[in-house]
Amino acid sequence: MKKKILTVIAFTTLTTFGAYAQDEIQKDSLQVLQEQVENNQAKIKGLEKFKVSGYIQSQMEVSGKDGKTKTSASNAFSDSRDNGDNFLRYGIRRGRIKFQYTEGIAKGVFEMDINEGGIGVKNAYLQITPDQCISLQAGLMDRWFGDEVEYSSSNLEPLERSLIIQKLFPDEKDLGLKLTLSGMKNTMWDGLKLDLGLVSGNNIKKDDDGRMDFLAHLKYNHSNSNFSYGIGASFYSGTTNNIDSLWFTVNNNAWQSEKVEMNKKNKRQYVGFDGQIAFETVMGLTNFRAEYIFGEQPCVSGDLKSPDGNTYSNKFNYNRKFAGGYFYAIQDIYNTPLTLVLKYAYLDNNTELKGNDIKNGGDLANTDYGVGMFWRINSALRLSAMYDINKNETTKEVAKYSKDLNDNIFTLRLQYKF
Repeated sequence: MKKKILTVIAFTTLTTFGAYAQDEIQKDSLQVLQEQVENNQAKIKGLEKFKVSGYIQSQMEVSGKDGKTKTSASNAFSDSRDNGDNFLRYGIRRGRIKFQYTEGIAKGVFEMDINEGGIGVKNAYLQITPDQCISLQAGLMDRWFGDEVEYSSSNLEPLERSLIIQKLFPDEKDLGLKLTLSGMKNTMWDGLKLDLGLVSGNNIKKDDDGRMDFLAHLKYNHSNSNFSYGIGASFYSGTTNNIDSLWFTVNNNAWQSEKVEMNKKNKRQYVGFDGQIAFETVMGLTNFRAEYIFGEQPCVSGDLKSPDGNTYSNKFNYNRKFAGGYFYAIQDIYNTPLTLVLKYAYLDNNTELKGNDIKNGGDLANTDYGVGMFWRINSALRLSAMYDINKNETTKEVAKYSKDLNDNIFTLRLQYKF
């Protein structure tokens, strides 16, 4: 009997201990699982702060013998690789990768461009947004002039920016400090935005003189379910250094020079107006965009182009008054992934000289008529084709420009965006 009692006690003890141990194991397993879930959630939240995006544009260009392509060598070779009337180029137009990290009110952005020519920095800035109505941005970034300068190259329907934007804002970027003021939502100021600040004026280069240029853009945007529009005005005021003791201006339909102090800072000033409208029709989304810019630019003898390097390395001693702009019509084609693009762009490099008064190729006016189409293969892949008919003003005083150049260009581009 005693033996039976001891056996029952032992069995009961072992059973109770086993059940307790099993319960503890289950509790430990649940706790471990909960810790793993919490750990994963923390990692996911951390990853949400960090974003990587980019796009690759691979393209082919066929140009007339006087044309300038955007990929590979930008003019024709006089050998068997090129046809006498046109030449073919292909390469990576843009290969962008962008890193962005957001923590609270601060955001850091770093973007590179990678192609067969090398690796270059395109964006590197810090942005602080303490309130929905105010933001401060500092570093290397897009210049806030008009609409097209800040329009992403991955979304640009005509494939390249207009003639005047390419001349005034090469590479679109600059080193600067920008303050953004936005109207509060659901008030009379909703949709209004003011960007203003200072830029170096040297494009993607180190600042060399400690002088900053002022830049401002006032914009109003409005949209509803099937209609949107925007209107804006921009102002740029700065200087360009002249390392020469001569200063050239146009008087009586001719360039004339005067003696000036070397390293004198000369006024660089632009005024611009931009407008956009988009609406739904039976054909799909219809989009019109336009911009007009005028001003004066100290520049080198043969080109209106803004400084894109050390401003002390060239003679920016020709003062040109210019005007130009663009008009784009973009139309989705009914129930298809296709979109039609029509383009008109114009740049008069020197509004004070016309026709045979022009004795310098840098003073000619240029017009670009373009027609194209792109196919949205899927959300990431887009195939685009564009044909640009380029027309230049002619003058008998410069042999090369006594007739219209053979510089029309056909572009075929495949873009992958991620």
